[in-house]
Amino acid sequence: MWEDSRLKWDPNQYSGTMAVHLPASSVWKPDVVLLNNVDTEISMKEPLIILLAHGAVFYSPQHRLRSRCELDLSRFPFDSQTCMIRFGSWTYDTTRVNFTHLGSKDNNIEYRDFRKNKEWSILESYVTKLEKQYDGGGEDKYSIMEYKFHLQRNPVYYTHMFIMPAVLVAALVPFQFMLPPESNERITLGSILMLGLLLLLTMLQDMLPETHSTVPTLASYYTITAVWIALSILTSIWTINIQSRGPRRQKVPVFIRHFFLRGLKRLVCLGDDTYYPLDESETVSMRGLDRPLDSMTKPDTTTTQSKMEKDIEEILRHVHTMAFRATVLEARQDVRNEWHQVALVIDRLLCFLFFITFLLYTFVLLG
Repeated sequence: MWEDSRLKWDPNQYSGTMAVHLPASSVWKPDVVLLNNVDTEISMKEPLIILLAHGAVFYSPQHRLRSRCELDLSRFPFDSQTCMIRFGSWTYDTTRVNFTHLGSKDNNIEYRDFRKNKEWSILESYVTKLEKQYDGGGEDKYSIMEYKFHLQRNPVYYTHMFIMPAVLVAALVPFQFMLPPESNERITLGSILMLGLLLLLTMLQDMLPETHSTVPTLASYYTITAVWIALSILTSIWTINIQSRGPRRQKVPVFIRHFFLRGLKRLVCLGDDTYYPLDESETVSMRGLDRPLDSMTKPDTTTTQSKMEKDIEEILRHVHTMAFRATVLEARQDVRNEWHQVALVIDRLLCFLFFITFLLYTFVLLG
């Protein structure tokens, strides 16, 4: 609405006519535009104007406008934004076009025809009148109406779509280490978790605008989780390699045996130390199966022995051979068990470490 003194008339001279409806193109209209517009205005069919006898002009055009708003997405989806809409004239100064707010005295904006949005809620809004001088415009001042809106995002949808799946993926990372050390499926599980997280990150990137200047905390959470998944895969490969050292016939070093099997085992809730590691008297060569049979026993095979004595000696020789083989296999199994116990302790320790880290960075970033 505006007043144009050139359009006044005396109703008594025109049969008491107080208002007329005219095409908008037949009267002067101020060139009021959205100053922070980022897209071409889409105008519907131009309506009629209402002209009152005292010079007041009511003009209600239908426009679809899109303005620019600087976003701070660091707390997405629990963020709030302050956006401004500025209307003004590029050609008419305050002597020709001077805005006045006709709403409430406290400059709040009324929402009689406002339709609520499911994603955003308006917490606060107000309008301010400004006067601005442009470079190259001399001393002329231009009237500007600035509308500010404090918006709060509704996080329910984004919580279910982006936060809860990411937290579940991150929570599964420590439990990879609950699988047996010899299980290769733990690497498969880590790869599946990584693919799921990358899918969520792609969806988040497609949904967020590209013009924001800050990195959302949720994106940082995704990145940290991806790093932890990669570390879990690498440590799983490491523990699988440790567990496989038993069949490679390598004995557990003494300091590793004491540190893991006698120190950390109870600390990581694997029970009391009931495992008795090999001592030097029980340790045999892991290549004992290749030892020639003649080196084990040297029976006296003189020609004066009877056939029965030869049979007994042959039986004894085979018994000693079988006993030696059993000793070798038992020693090899003991070495394998030692490395398996070390891998179990490392897995349980990593499980606790990853779980505590998961709680910490989830609370810090999303709490």
